Amino acid sequence: RRLQERLPIQDIAGVTPWRKFILAVSSAVLIPRPETEILIDLAVNAAESKGLQSGHWADLGTGSGAIALGLAEVMTNATIHAGDVSAEALEVGKSNMESLGFGEQVKLYLGDWWKPLEFLQGQFSGMVSNPPYIPSDTVLTLQPEVVKHEPHLALDGGMDGLDCIRHLIALAPDYLRPGGVWLIEMMAGQAETVRELLENNGNYSDISIHADLAGIERFAVAYVNM
Repeated sequence: RRLQERLPIQDIAGVTPWRKFILAVSSAVLIPRPETEILIDLAVNAAESKGLQSGHWADLGTGSGAIALGLAEVMTNATIHAGDVSAEALEVGKSNMESLGFGEQVKLYLGDWWKPLEFLQGQFSGMVSNPPYIPSDTVLTLQPEVVKHEPHLALDGGMDGLDCIRHLIALAPDYLRPGGVWLIEMMAGQAETVRELLENNGNYSDISIHADLAGIERFAVAYVNM
């Protein structure tokens, strides 16, 4: 009956595999997708090439905590600060941190994007985010499993899908240290606009776009100017 109602199989099971983890999920969080795993690999490459493996890292819009967990596993000397505006989502993230043994390394915050982290302005080695990036009028055309059962708060990125990404571009230079890395996931077709937004901001360099396993330009990486 629940499959006929198009409830995602992951929500029926209450768990989903992601990287090396089995994560608890619910209708309060976006189900972590396989392509998002690449964000962790890109973060590792950036950290190793720029000496950013330690210090403070941010996972903004953490949801189930997947990205924060992925970062914590590979950056054992870093402290991961994971935030979400949804208290229900943060409860799922908290249960994953504790059950997988990362309760000490990952710090959780309830709040909007960078706001709970104002006390660490200018100190972050890196920021990773899978923000809402789907245009508002596209959300309702997605698969029923997504439209009916995943939080629209984690999907709807405004009229053109880029509201949250614009916000992260604008504020990150205040929070990342010089040379810190800015890394996000985005929707197919947004790459050139995101590149232009980063270039026009004036605080970023070494901007690069990376494809997912299907060849879709899915990720943007940039570094705050030294």
